[in-house]
Amino acid sequence: MRYMACFDMDGTLIEVKSSWEFIHEILGTEEEARIYRQMYERGEIDYRRWAELDVSSWRRRDFSEVLRRVDSIRLMENSERSIKMLKDSGFIVGVISSGLNVIADKICERLGMDFCKSARLLLEGNEVIGLAEDLPPDEKGSVLEEVARGYGIPLTRVAFVGDGDSDLSIFEMDLGLKIAFRPRSERIVRLADHVVHDLLEASELILRWSKGAR
Repeated sequence: MRYMACFDMDGTLIEVKSSWEFIHEILGTEEEARIYRQMYERGEIDYRRWAELDVSSWRRRDFSEVLRRVDSIRLMENSERSIKMLKDSGFIVGVISSGLNVIADKICERLGMDFCKSARLLLEGNEVIGLAEDLPPDEKGSVLEEVARGYGIPLTRVAFVGDGDSDLSIFEMDLGLKIAFRPRSERIVRLADHVVHDLLEASELILRWSKGAR
């Protein structure tokens, strides 16, 4: 039976900590983003409404500069070697991210991922016209469960690598292996089986775990 390794994207596979903030900085919409974030943090709106409002600040803006600069996003050190190591060993490897598809799809293509789940913007030419689909952090766990089921892989044969509170719903699951990479959250540190600061170390741990689980 096969194994699966799943990765968060922002701050894990790429150096960008937030793909949403990356876009706000390019388009100069940081002030709107700050207001909407504060509304969410005060509990005035839920995550879905926050995502909709964030995207509304980009609506009908020229997105060509964002699309151009996506290609220059730096992969996290050793991400390519780490993913190749797992794929060469027969793993199904992919991404589950609350980040945005305009970045996630490119990163997944560069790394040769088997699956790529993220929030999805609706584009018309070079303009954003809305949010086609969001992926709230508290739903990442159910998305992972659905993906694993689709490949016929039990959760006990799934490893996950992530870095922050947005990954909490996955770290709370009963997975085979949970790795915190350069963690920005004490909560996931407490839930992780290992804490690492190099993606190669993460892949080595995953391979060692899979051999011991057979």
